[in-house]
Amino acid sequence: MGIIYTTIKIRNPLTESEFIELNGKVDTGATLLVLPGDVAKKFSFPKIRREIVKYANEETAERDIVWGVELEICGRKGMFEAIVEPKKSYALIGAVVMESLDLIVEPRSLAIYPNPRSDLPMAEIE
Repeated sequence: MGIIYTTIKIRNPLTESEFIELNGKVDTGATLLVLPGDVAKKFSFPKIRREIVKYANEETAERDIVWGVELEICGRKGMFEAIVEPKKSYALIGAVVMESLDLIVEPRSLAIYPNPRSDLPMAEIE
């Protein structure tokens, strides 16, 4: 499967900020949402903890985790935690966002879209 990029909108509802558009890379191998450091700083998202993150090259680093990121993608909205990555220039959309918003990856067209089985995100519970 190739690399999938899409446009996302984010804002901080705690400060009643306006949405901004941001380039996002969909990574089904990643877990959480990742935001560029300058974007997280601009919105003053509250830091809730620090975590060790592991990169694809096996290196690790300690990063801030922020809360209260309202994200809109493919017309669906949710509130998420995000890892702050100081050197990133784009957002990284991981599995938590994809599952929470019930989005599907289409490998042929290199696009994501809402699950067509439901008008709202649908959680499968067994």
